[in-house]
Amino acid sequence: MAASDEPLRRRLRELPRSAWVIFAGMFLIKFGNFLNVFLVLFLVSKGFSAFQAGVALGVVGLGAFVGNAVGGTVADRFGRRTAIAVSMFGSSAATAAVPLTDGLFTTTALVGLVGVFAQLYRPAAGALLVDTVPEERRVTAFAVLRLAINVGMAVGPLVGGLLSGYSYTYVFLGDALFSFAFGTLALLTLPAGLPAPQAADSPAPKGGYREVFSDRPYLLFLGSMVAATFVYGQSTATLPLHVTDAGFGNGAYGLLLGLNALLCVVIELPLTKHTERRDPRRVIAAGLLLLGVGMALTGAMSAVWLLALTVVIWTVAETVYTPIANAYPAEFSPAHLRGRYQGAEGIAHTLAGALGPAVGGLLYSVSPPVHWTVCGAVAGVGALLVLGAKPGSRVRDEAPAAAAQEPVKATT
Repeated sequence: MAASDEPLRRRLRELPRSAWVIFAGMFLIKFGNFLNVFLVLFLVSKGFSAFQAGVALGVVGLGAFVGNAVGGTVADRFGRRTAIAVSMFGSSAATAAVPLTDGLFTTTALVGLVGVFAQLYRPAAGALLVDTVPEERRVTAFAVLRLAINVGMAVGPLVGGLLSGYSYTYVFLGDALFSFAFGTLALLTLPAGLPAPQAADSPAPKGGYREVFSDRPYLLFLGSMVAATFVYGQSTATLPLHVTDAGFGNGAYGLLLGLNALLCVVIELPLTKHTERRDPRRVIAAGLLLLGVGMALTGAMSAVWLLALTVVIWTVAETVYTPIANAYPAEFSPAHLRGRYQGAEGIAHTLAGALGPAVGGLLYSVSPPVHWTVCGAVAGVGALLVLGAKPGSRVRDEAPAAAAQEPVKATT
């Protein structure tokens, strides 16, 4: 029986333990992701201007960009578990030190370092899922991963808000504690996650990001992800501006985001049972087209219920393409470059995450109707790009590495 015909409960039960450790870890760090949420408020409370606080938050994003790139190399050279542990312990230490700093330069440099460490784990976590989860269950695994992320991000800020009422120091210490918990969990329970050893008579494999970025079909896929993240990012960049201009307050915007989160939690995992059996390029393309339609319609809606309808459209789009897209890099990457391929995908999302609010905000300030039309067009371009992103015929070692299959005890 094909994996897609199996009951969801059975597919979840048969996921390896390492996958559930990663799910738990992702929930922990997204639940405790207080620094990004409260950094601006913290800096303003210390007397910095809103502009200076915004610059510091931008530096966090720059650090995340670097962390994705470095994390891919660390995951491939030193193992997935090592990369996750270094990321979590480094992030924990740097985050705990933030409330102890004085001066804009020192604080900004430190939060930039937090950004590097906080994202260094990402390629390793994705590569380890590919290492250990059978191919027919990867889409399900990445859907569960997103579920853990969405639940953590939905609940965590509520706790962070309560902590901030006492002291921002508690906010950063709480963030650091959750990162430390994932690092400890990784060391104690995750396999090393090293790529499979090469046969003695086989040529030494090529490596590095040069090979990744010379993979033209994969570049098309990365371009589609830049487009997707650019458009989806408008949900937090320019959608609140549109809601305000339509005459509604922050409460209405919060309800729209809550609807998005609720739908993701409820429909995404069951939906993968139907999408994972399809051609991944067509599924991603269909999702991006639907995303474009939902965002483009936003500019024409001025009633809350109509805005809610557009949220439903682009949220369904998100649940259609995202789990497939998260698993798709495995179709391109040889075993010894899985971390770098995952890192390149993270770079694409981080780059678009920085460009989306800046370019989107500029377009919106010039002409809101033009802005929302451009969003639809960008999503359409992304759909065209991914249709051409067919993995090549290069030989890949799809068998999980022995080190990735068997849990090993942490070494000191």
